[in-house]
Amino acid sequence: MLTFAEPTFTLQGTPFLVYLPVVDLQTGRLLGMEALVRWRHPSRGDIAPELLLQAADTSNDLAPLTRWILQAACAEAVQWSSSIQLGVNCSVVQLRSGDVARAVSEALEQTLLPADRLDIEIKEEAVADPVASPDLHALSDLGVQLSVDDVGTNWSSFEPFRRNAIATVKIDGSFTAGLEANQGINRLVVETVTHMAHSLGMSAIIEQVETAEQAEIAKEFHVDAAQGFLFAEPLTQAQARVLASLPEVPVFSRTEPQTLVLADGSTVALDEALTAAEVPEVATA
Repeated sequence: MLTFAEPTFTLQGTPFLVYLPVVDLQTGRLLGMEALVRWRHPSRGDIAPELLLQAADTSNDLAPLTRWILQAACAEAVQWSSSIQLGVNCSVVQLRSGDVARAVSEALEQTLLPADRLDIEIKEEAVADPVASPDLHALSDLGVQLSVDDVGTNWSSFEPFRRNAIATVKIDGSFTAGLEANQGINRLVVETVTHMAHSLGMSAIIEQVETAEQAEIAKEFHVDAAQGFLFAEPLTQAQARVLASLPEVPVFSRTEPQTLVLADGSTVALDEALTAAEVPEVATA
């Protein structure tokens, strides 16, 4: 088991990670998992993620928290099957500091996770930010993948994405619910973003998919992958390790909520598979 020095935080409490699967919409295969930071306060319990980042920025804990997230997530991912990608979020504030690429380099060196298995997720505002640009280019030079999160809420041009070697765009979940209601703007955004991404050699992921109908519509628009409660809620570290360490790549049902498809075509509830002493053989795509 890899170990590393725990940072000292000004904030009271301790950080921990949960993991949200990324699922191929064509095959149902598990492609990767996004590491999401959470914080447990000794008296207030779990702190909302958006409040945590604000508090960490104010208390000057953002840099050590970023280093801890990268080290902890990479140390976990190196134990997964080699086909499973790891996603880690970085804010524009973190990138402006100029420390993200160095923190990534240190985490990769310490954990021996291959750089091409790490996907750094950033917001649209960071792509066009001149102060953040040097760190983005440094990240590209390291060989990690770059993804843009929450695309569709404020985008006007994909040119900055191309200049920064973005590999993946993630369509904001606010557009997902409207797919079922046939809301024109939502469907137009999903279809347009996906088409533009593909035309520039990028892949597209849609967020917050909760129903089989949403998944099917996104699939019809040729969206490559999805995240959301249809497939899984954020998993604990132990659950993520079981899922990502199976001898065969897990396949999720795209019609039955939080269900895995077995090699013989039968299905098993995700929670049952993750808590079973021996997980049944899982189908490959």
